[in-house]
This record gives sequence, C-alpha cells and structure tokens, in this order.
Amino acid sequence: MVRPLDSLIEKPVIVYTSLVAYRGILKEVTEDAIMLRGATGWHQIPMDRIKDIRSG
Repeated sequence: MVRPLDSLIEKPVIVYTSLVAYRGILKEVTEDAIMLRGATGWHQIPMDRIKDIRSG
C-alpha cells in the first residue's frame, strides 16, 4: 500500500508545526514521526505536532 507522504520522500518539503516551519529533504515517514534532513542537521518531528506538509 502506498501512503500519501511516500511520494515526497527524498524531495524538498516544508513541515509546519504550531511553533516552527522546518525546511529540508524528507527522509523517512513512520506512524509516529518523520525524519527531515535540513540545513542545520537532522530533525525528527512527531506526527502529533505536524499541522501540514507541503512540497517545497
């Protein structure tokens, strides 16, 4: 089964939370979190904090 976010893996994205917008390359998506490689390093963002993910 293909999940909607799988099409964004290895592509630049912007991840919006209630406090911060993260920019980077989406590396991994799990049920609990996403892994993003940004300009300042790696970010693991829990799914319950994510408001929106857009290609960017």
